[in-house]
Amino acid sequence: MGSENSSKDTKKRAKDLADEIGSWHLDVSIDGVVSALLTLFQTLTGKRPRYKVDGGSNIENLGLQNIQARIRMVLAFMLASLLPWVHNKPGFYLVLGSSNVDEGLRGYLTK
Repeated sequence: MGSENSSKDTKKRAKDLADEIGSWHLDVSIDGVVSALLTLFQTLTGKRPRYKVDGGSNIENLGLQNIQARIRMVLAFMLASLLPWVHNKPGFYLVLGSSNVDEGLRGYLTK
């Protein structure tokens, strides 16, 4: 679930890992969803946050990074719960998360 901020190397590593563990892999861009949320935010507040590399503040940058992480989480759970239905299979798929132990213990883990 890459974005305009994802490198080719990052996308390749995701595909390689999926292949290595026998997982089904989709290369999905979340840019449209990010853009829609930013447009909604701008409509509500009159302001549009920017990444630090584009002149934004630390607060804007962190907020934009968190939005991407949460979009990925929502889409992952949507796919896990509905793809079996799409494929006419019972049950649900498992959503895995990756983080370091500290993030998991502090509750900062985003699947």
